[in-house]
Amino acid sequence: MSRETRRFLLALLISICLVYAVLEPRHVPFMWTWLISPYLPVWLDKPLAILAWFSVAWVIATGFELFVWRRMYGQSLAGVPRQRKLLTDLFNVALYVAAAGFIAIQTFDLEPTGVFATSSVVAIILGFALQQLLADIFAGVALNLERPFKAGDWITMDGIQGLVLMTNWRSTHLRTRTMDLLVVPNAVIGRAKLFNHSRPQVRHLDFVDVILQYGVDEAALLPLLKNAAVTVDGVLADPAPIVTLHELRAGTMLWRIYFFTDDFARIVVMKAQVLLAIYTALRGGDLGAYLPRNEAFVHLEPPATLQGG
Repeated sequence: MSRETRRFLLALLISICLVYAVLEPRHVPFMWTWLISPYLPVWLDKPLAILAWFSVAWVIATGFELFVWRRMYGQSLAGVPRQRKLLTDLFNVALYVAAAGFIAIQTFDLEPTGVFATSSVVAIILGFALQQLLADIFAGVALNLERPFKAGDWITMDGIQGLVLMTNWRSTHLRTRTMDLLVVPNAVIGRAKLFNHSRPQVRHLDFVDVILQYGVDEAALLPLLKNAAVTVDGVLADPAPIVTLHELRAGTMLWRIYFFTDDFARIVVMKAQVLLAIYTALRGGDLGAYLPRNEAFVHLEPPATLQGG
């Protein structure tokens, strides 16, 4: 049995004792007689009730965390992005709000209609004051229910690319390729066009372009480009790279090399390495003669003395 489970069971036992003491305020159970008088003083009734019902809420929240949420979302480990826990936080808040309402009605003898009316007025005031914050919260709830991404996914959102670290009440945290932390409000994500590069599969297709001069032998060029691409760490040999003639230009041809990888985090470095491998292969063989060059011809007029003589 883990330490957290033992602590939970101890808290559960204490909570049961507190609830029993609240339900029987004038006569506590026998287990209390070892510590205090068999009769509790009157002034302890309300503090003990508040402590008891909030302890019940804490025990329920902790029990769900230990035995439900961790099985659904997993337990965070060092170096692994945490799963989103927005719904679990909402559940905990609902528990404590319910406990507070129960205490107000049962312990302080407030009318339920008065409690609900007061809470409605407060909710309206807070709704106007925290309009933008509430928009982010409800957008976060929608994201958590729809689950277009999860922690550990690479996404692109309106040109911004990053690794999802977590989604909380108000915002989603991304780690960009420059290793910076980007905090995006959930309402912004809800309105943005979003690409998830980790779904429906981790395999990703990308490409690099190579410009060559006309006259290159295609039969020799295609296997050279494919073999050069697969030498790069992370480029998959199955499925193999695909080479296509993408565009005909004035004086040059643009060849596009598509390749597959299951390591999107390294895609920027990988594209640079593929280009370098292709250039090295072209330069080391006969096809290097078709690499584009800028040639300048200078025409010099003969001196005037030579023209007259």
